[in-house]
Amino acid sequence: MQICDLFEGRIATWSNLISLLRVLLAPVVGLLLYYEKTTTDTVYCSIAVIVYVLIALSDIADGYLARYLHQVSRIGQFLDPVADKLTIFILSLVLYFFKGFPLWLVIVIVVRDICHIAAGVLLFYTHDIQVRPSNAGKCMVFFLGMTGFIYIVNLSYSVMGISIKHIFVALTTVFIVLSTVVHWNIYSKIYFTSKSVSSK
Repeated sequence: MQICDLFEGRIATWSNLISLLRVLLAPVVGLLLYYEKTTTDTVYCSIAVIVYVLIALSDIADGYLARYLHQVSRIGQFLDPVADKLTIFILSLVLYFFKGFPLWLVIVIVVRDICHIAAGVLLFYTHDIQVRPSNAGKCMVFFLGMTGFIYIVNLSYSVMGISIKHIFVALTTVFIVLSTVVHWNIYSKIYFTSKSVSSK
């Protein structure tokens, strides 16, 4: 697999543009929350919530459009997960600085995504394989998205005396661990199986 192979087929597709737009919208959330903090005007937070929801919907829309419009491409398959991880990274930092999102969770997310990107790029270029999201990974993204939403709107509800923020942080952490175990099991099987075959 060569780098030039990524650019086979159409590049400027709707799904790829939506993936890029998702990354560009993430700093907008930070800017709006900055204005909310400096002006104490909650209108900025309301707009930030709208932009945040648009980012979440775009994550669903790009894959759907790629399949519906028959615009699935190599660059799109590579760009979409990278865009997801960049968006999550930016939003995590934004929420840490402006909404008290746990720093340790930001670090866990960053380390996890760096490792996943490295392993994914290795398999993509050496075996022309893209590992699809697992169910645990999809659940992790869902709970992480919900946790971010809860922090943005600053929900202060409790369930049996436990803050809803703590509950969703715990659920996110559980699925981060589960998805990491599942993906690394897949990565290692592909990598070591191919090595054992090539050594024979």
